Amino acid sequence: MGTRGSSRWGAALRGLRGNPWAVMTTTCLGYFITILNSTSVSIAVPEIQAGLGASLSEVLWVVGGYVLALAVLTVTAGRLGDIAGPRNVFLAGMVVFTVASALCGFVQSPWQLIAARLLQGVGAALIIPQTLTMMTLVFPPERRGRAAMVWGVTAGLAGVAGPTLGGLLVSTAGWRSVFAVNLPIGVLIVVLTLLLVPPGHNRQARRLNAMGAALAGAGLGAITFGLLEGRHYGWGTVASFVTVPMIIGVGCLFLAGFVIHQHRASEPLVPTRLFADRTFTLMTASMATVSMCVITLSLTMTLYLQTVLGMPAGQAGLTLAPWALGMTFGFPVTSRLVERFGGERVLLGGLTVYAAALVTVALLCRPGVGGHLLVVPLAVAGLSQSAAFGPITSLAMRDVGADLAGAASGVFNTIRQTGTLIGVSVLGTVLQARLDGGVGEAAGQAAGPLPAEYRGPFAEAVAGAAARGEGAAIVVPPGVPAETAERMRVLGEAAYGAAFGSAVRFTLLVCAASVVLAALGSYLNERARVVSPEPVPQPDTSRSPSA
Repeated sequence: MGTRGSSRWGAALRGLRGNPWAVMTTTCLGYFITILNSTSVSIAVPEIQAGLGASLSEVLWVVGGYVLALAVLTVTAGRLGDIAGPRNVFLAGMVVFTVASALCGFVQSPWQLIAARLLQGVGAALIIPQTLTMMTLVFPPERRGRAAMVWGVTAGLAGVAGPTLGGLLVSTAGWRSVFAVNLPIGVLIVVLTLLLVPPGHNRQARRLNAMGAALAGAGLGAITFGLLEGRHYGWGTVASFVTVPMIIGVGCLFLAGFVIHQHRASEPLVPTRLFADRTFTLMTASMATVSMCVITLSLTMTLYLQTVLGMPAGQAGLTLAPWALGMTFGFPVTSRLVERFGGERVLLGGLTVYAAALVTVALLCRPGVGGHLLVVPLAVAGLSQSAAFGPITSLAMRDVGADLAGAASGVFNTIRQTGTLIGVSVLGTVLQARLDGGVGEAAGQAAGPLPAEYRGPFAEAVAGAAARGEGAAIVVPPGVPAETAERMRVLGEAAYGAAFGSAVRFTLLVCAASVVLAALGSYLNERARVVSPEPVPQPDTSRSPSA
């Protein structure tokens, strides 16, 4: 019976080998787990801080380092798939990702975890562009729209499900379980890839353009370092004559050099003719915007629910569950709406509602507002994201030819990851700056009921706790009477909550404004397309080495 059952399973798997939807399911599972790791770790931030004694900037590197590796290497990995074959690169990436996940579970210091996360990001960068490439290769053009929507919603669902799944894991098995869960899933994906995904591909005699990869990596790395570590150095000198603004400026120069080099190179990592497709250009920018808002909402809500409202990780994850459920149930609705009204109109509606949901969440982040009031706007945010991620992806890849699939996939994913990186670094810096500025004012207002001699030390204690990333865990000066000390702790919690809520509101309102701009771009693109159809990028016939 056992042999017969195994034979049946083997025959079934052989029958599925090369089936477009079997390939899609396998690759989307790999895609899902890599995106999940961008946000599931964010809810473990307080536990990682406590477990490893990490500072706020170090835990931001735990999140940002992974995204940095993705942003830097995804375009190169997309082109590597053109050369070595997307299946081979996908398999290699999954092995690296799984091994790195195991290392993350055994680290003993913040910087060991950061190094393991960077390696994990390398594996994810190898995986992600191959998923969209293989989808483009196995589905005929007339069926790519539905497949691209599945791929896009996979990214969105993974992004919003991360905090909920991560919270459940952290509360039941500790923060290391967030990485340990990747091991069996990684092994399963490797096995499914070997069984279901055929190795055949069209090899293209191209080079990787190492200079372009180096310029992009140096630029993004320098800017990220400056934004994440700037506060640690007081936005001044890092070493000798090197300052934080200088590092950021050099990073911008590297990126400018990357753009110039790509324009002149005969084998660029980013073919500039891709951007002759107006829709591709606008959709990649829209994807970056939405991705920026996903990671920002995830980080701000995770910290707000745990450090301000005092929720444990599991409860915070469940509070964010409507976000993921809204995304899940929104996908079939979105599919029908796209079939009836078209992707452009659904995208415009989704972005508009998403901006309204962000504004609502921002306005609810006030002292005394319970987490249960966030349920409806978070669910609406998930629903509206499903109406954004799917159409964005299908519209972006609609007119891309098979010869440009690898490059387009790499560019699309890189810009999406750059949006996530902006969310971690730029908006994280804005959040921290607003918090630093607001804590002093909030502490001054809260200190009113205290005796005059304790008001100054109280304000300093609240500011010190915020600077250490410890929220309302103030250190009461020695010699303070027990009753006054307890009152200081209660007032410190209220002051920090008010300041953090104000910082979260500002940050989410910035995100909402960005989404409104993306919606405006989508509307103008639809109008322009009706009036003047855009040109389709011509096939790439170059085979000469990179400049």
